[in-house]
Amino acid sequence: MTSRIRPLPDDVVNRIAAGEVVERPASVLKELLENAVDSGAGGVEAHVSGPFPFSLRVTDDGCGMSREEAELAVRRHTTSKIASADDLERIGSFGFRGEALPSIASVARVSLVTRLAEERSGTELVTEGGTILSVRDAGAPRGTTVTVSRLFENVPARRKFLKSERTEMSHLWEVFHGVALPGEGISFRFVDPRGTFAYEGRESALDRAKRHAGDDGQYLVPVDVSSAFFRIYGWAGLPQVSRAGAGGLWFFVNGRRFRDRGLYAAVREAYRGILPGDRLPVLYLFVTCSPREVDVNVHPAKTEVRFRYPRDLNELARHVLGGALGEPPSRAAIPVHAWNERIPPAGQWPPSPAPGKEMFPGATASRGPCGSPPDMSLAGVTGSPFPHPAAGASLVGELPFAERGGEAARERFFSSLVPIGQVLATYLVCEDADGIVLVDQHAADERIVFSRLKDRYLGKGAPTQRWLDAVEVGLPGVLPETDERPAVETFLARTGFSFEPAGGERIRLTGGPAALPGFDARRWWEELCESLRAQETLPKDLFDADRELWRMACHTAVRGGERVSTDRARLLLAELDAAMAAHSCPHGRPVWIRISRARLEALFHRTG
Repeated sequence: MTSRIRPLPDDVVNRIAAGEVVERPASVLKELLENAVDSGAGGVEAHVSGPFPFSLRVTDDGCGMSREEAELAVRRHTTSKIASADDLERIGSFGFRGEALPSIASVARVSLVTRLAEERSGTELVTEGGTILSVRDAGAPRGTTVTVSRLFENVPARRKFLKSERTEMSHLWEVFHGVALPGEGISFRFVDPRGTFAYEGRESALDRAKRHAGDDGQYLVPVDVSSAFFRIYGWAGLPQVSRAGAGGLWFFVNGRRFRDRGLYAAVREAYRGILPGDRLPVLYLFVTCSPREVDVNVHPAKTEVRFRYPRDLNELARHVLGGALGEPPSRAAIPVHAWNERIPPAGQWPPSPAPGKEMFPGATASRGPCGSPPDMSLAGVTGSPFPHPAAGASLVGELPFAERGGEAARERFFSSLVPIGQVLATYLVCEDADGIVLVDQHAADERIVFSRLKDRYLGKGAPTQRWLDAVEVGLPGVLPETDERPAVETFLARTGFSFEPAGGERIRLTGGPAALPGFDARRWWEELCESLRAQETLPKDLFDADRELWRMACHTAVRGGERVSTDRARLLLAELDAAMAAHSCPHGRPVWIRISRARLEALFHRTG
């Protein structure tokens, strides 16, 4: 009897693997760039040319390969990155599966030119459709150049699923930045028919991220915090810059870009009440941890990872973002972690740590045979807006989050602005050292009032006041009175209202928060009851506290169209410094925007 189960031919196996690894031209570029970084390169250059779906060429000045190594490199599951199963628990390189080159070669033509530093001549290898066509000696500089052409020519069905040329080019750019942004110590250059973009080797990851953000960079604030297992640093975008999707979110762990649903949820929670629910921020977060704390071998394309302590990371991210967004923008210096020397002395592998620095115990200190991982110690860090634990202190206690009133907070950004006028009776025109700042007076006052109400709701003792005329209201009538009255009274008491029973299903309001002068309590209550009755499902505690506090603040705040005196404008700005998350109103609209001196000079064509 003929067996129905049989081993697949190598070319079929390679094409199946290519389906997981090589989804589009950007997938090819990602694998080639990561191999270049793993080679210990000091410079990496990517060229995109030719007709769609493009020819790609990536050149590096890394360690290169011998003739025998080059022939092995295009075979499946051959790699220099790991040697045993234990190494999978401490991966310090981008690549480790040995699938990239053979998978690419099964759906394209690949030319590989490489030379070791100690050899006088190099090797040129050409492979196509999974078959090596030629191997010969060739003159070449130190390092490796890989050229990929005729992509998907032998699998036209795959090419049919590619998007437009413009879309695929945008994916190429995104992949380039995803590898280059955290690649400190390496210069990167990207060339396509439209032009050239480059990162210098001396640029830090933070500087690269700020430059990548372009004009949005002026609305980024620094974040930096450490715990027992993680360090998170980078830039958090203020509400002035946001995106409809996740295109502005850039997460990196130990230099590798990744996606993570838990971290997305933490970001959404941190920006709740700061951005509208359908918007996401611009964010650059660099996470460093021991390689043992993160598993990068959970996704075919290695775009997702699994953390050993995901809740700790998500909570750390939520708190550091919340702290940064609640503070005024600071120009304080951001700590930059330099990478260790990437090229070890000849014959020394793994590389020895720099004097006074230790790599993570048990970690595989590798970025390929010629590289070393980033220095993730905190020694010598200065200028951070967040305090680091003292030497010898326990790292498992309270996290070192920033305290209000610290050095960054004392800059008093809004108080430092000089109000010079009002536009359209809605926007305050202010001046600072870098240009003009426009402040939406309604959004600003709304945030101030909301902040005071939230302080009261959280039990921070915001003042209340008695009213001359009490206001009698009825219960919403959406629950049985035995359940509804306690919920209503609890909410009113926490918010700062004083009240007394008025008979039947009615309550008499006799006072309220001092932050609500001239508050139309009856109108607010009617809108609240109408909203509750219209909902198909009610909040767990009957009231959505933040929504109701927003509604109160909106009814009370200075309106657009009202004239504001200079003294009132100064007071408004000073009060903004004390408000939490003062960069946006409770609905998520920005409170302020800046027109920089450079932008003004460009508009007026001033060059000197």
